[in-house]
Amino acid sequence: MLMKKKTLWNIVLLLVLALQLVAEGYAAITLIRLNMLPDLYVLILIGALALLTLLVAGLMFLGHRRRVRVARRWVACILAVIIAAGCLLVGQLATDAFRAVHTVTNHVTTTTRNMYVFVRYEDPAAYLADAKDYTFAYIENYDVKHTEKAKEYLEETFGQSIACVTGEDAKQVADKLLNKEVGALIMNGASVVILQENEGYETFSEKIRILETMPFSMLEEDKEPTEETPTEPSVRRDVTNAPFAVYISGSDTRSTMLTVSRSDVNILAVVNPVTKQVLLINTPRDYYVANPAGDGAMDKLTHCGLYGAECSMEVLSELYGVDVDYYGQINFTGFETLIDAIGGIDVYSDQSFKAGDTYISVGENHLNGSAALSFARERYRVSGGDNGRGKNQMKMVKAVIEKLTSGTTIISNYSSILGSLGGMFSTSMSMEDISLLVKMQLSDMAQWNIQSYAVTGVGGSERTYSAGVYAYVMHEDERSTAHAAALAQRVVNGEILTEADMKLTK
Repeated sequence: MLMKKKTLWNIVLLLVLALQLVAEGYAAITLIRLNMLPDLYVLILIGALALLTLLVAGLMFLGHRRRVRVARRWVACILAVIIAAGCLLVGQLATDAFRAVHTVTNHVTTTTRNMYVFVRYEDPAAYLADAKDYTFAYIENYDVKHTEKAKEYLEETFGQSIACVTGEDAKQVADKLLNKEVGALIMNGASVVILQENEGYETFSEKIRILETMPFSMLEEDKEPTEETPTEPSVRRDVTNAPFAVYISGSDTRSTMLTVSRSDVNILAVVNPVTKQVLLINTPRDYYVANPAGDGAMDKLTHCGLYGAECSMEVLSELYGVDVDYYGQINFTGFETLIDAIGGIDVYSDQSFKAGDTYISVGENHLNGSAALSFARERYRVSGGDNGRGKNQMKMVKAVIEKLTSGTTIISNYSSILGSLGGMFSTSMSMEDISLLVKMQLSDMAQWNIQSYAVTGVGGSERTYSAGVYAYVMHEDERSTAHAAALAQRVVNGEILTEADMKLTK
């Protein structure tokens, strides 16, 4: 009987020890896969788990006095269960982090870089061929290249010419379709987005449906590489040892999913990881720039976001003479959720004003997500209008960076931060890039020198490529953009910037 009890005890002890080993292995594997802890941290953790295993095993199986041995075995079992539970928690947190980072680095958004054939929602046409004898409407003298290519595509598909009428703007051609003056509409996706911003057209997309999609790439001539301009494989950048630039885009979508839309926040972060220097450059949303999606046609910077973050990146790269390597995009809902997830932020304001329902006073202001969003969006009650709003937006970005890289913010708000990213944040940085940066920060816990500069301009009214009509724009102040470009180059060259450098001297 005594032998049976002893054997049963040994089986139980072995099972408990096996549970501990499995949980420790799970924690170690998930942390290694996450690849965000410095190697030294991982080695220390594995060493600590090995020592705990030896300790528990010693308590279980060593000792000769029966009463002492029984007590030690109970202690060992309790300790093993606690260790296993802790390891399972760590493993789950590491798995959640891996999934969250994988989601934001593999986010795919819809695109408006297409030409479409639209018909009324109730139209009987099921296929493009059914619209062979329809009359098509399009905007006159707008996106001429892609419109003409789309017409050619339709005529080649039908094997005949198509009947067309034009309108001066998106409203006119939309009315022609809805009033049944035409059977179909040729329009790019960006025009639909902008059209719905006008009173009376908010539900336009619900009244139409897509009969045919024609990606811009399909309508453009293929460009084969020549001997003079060979294609070369890209060289991977080490984000911990070489300067890089990130386009920070604030999408004006307010849903819990990030989609292609106008970009109301356009900040370029030039980062030198060696000198721990960050330069934030704000460009007003209404800046009048050459839109790559329209072959250089002039447009608002905010409209470039309709064609994807890469389009805006190309604009800023040309404007400031730096290679923009990555983008990070967050929508308004995601921004508000992130601020709440990190426990709010402290922002200094040099003026008092009311932002939404929040009163901003001169000095330090502690803002939750809702108040922070109002602070970042307000432009009518803040001096400088768009320029003043841009400066406040950079203060927000700086405050978030400082909060995330100091103290125990990430550890104490881990789950809520991860939850704030899902569907509302995306980046072109790879998991490896993010892992390297996190490892670097955890290794040296460095304080970053963050400086910000806002370019300025003069307001005016010009025809814009994406809207096809005259609208308010801000013309570039070349002195301020040249100064911003010079500051960016200094960061790349390894110089340390000061607040005095941010001032544009006369």
